[in-house]
Amino acid sequence: MKLLRKTVLFLTGFCVYITIEVCFRGYSYPVMGLCGGVILLIIDLINEEISWDMDILLQGCIGALIATLFEFIIGSICIRFGFAVMWDYSDMPLNYRGIICLPYTLVWIPVSIAGIFIADAINYYVFNRLTVPYYKLFGRTIITYGKRQ
Repeated sequence: MKLLRKTVLFLTGFCVYITIEVCFRGYSYPVMGLCGGVILLIIDLINEEISWDMDILLQGCIGALIATLFEFIIGSICIRFGFAVMWDYSDMPLNYRGIICLPYTLVWIPVSIAGIFIADAINYYVFNRLTVPYYKLFGRTIITYGKRQ
């Protein structure tokens, strides 16, 4: 059951990432779908290991840093070995070698928060995980999932 849950989360991250890129750029690369699947698995793992009381904005920032790290690693590999460059942030402010940039790191924050919500919904509603997810923003509970039907 654990392998099935991880597979569903991975495929969800894969499909969501590809969908986001196609909607905003008109195309994507399969390796970026793999990246999206792995990022969702890591975000889910971190989310399971930390307290539910951690602010959702902080969790989103952690997810954004993970996504930016993946962009940096994949972008560096592409440049180093002469693979197709999948994106170029050279014209963006606060970029590093055109591989990563601060504006897109900030975009990853709400995307990571959405990933947390999606992963938790899959874990709770599809796989009947016992812990009821809830989220805090600035110390106040803002969302808690309803009971399963």
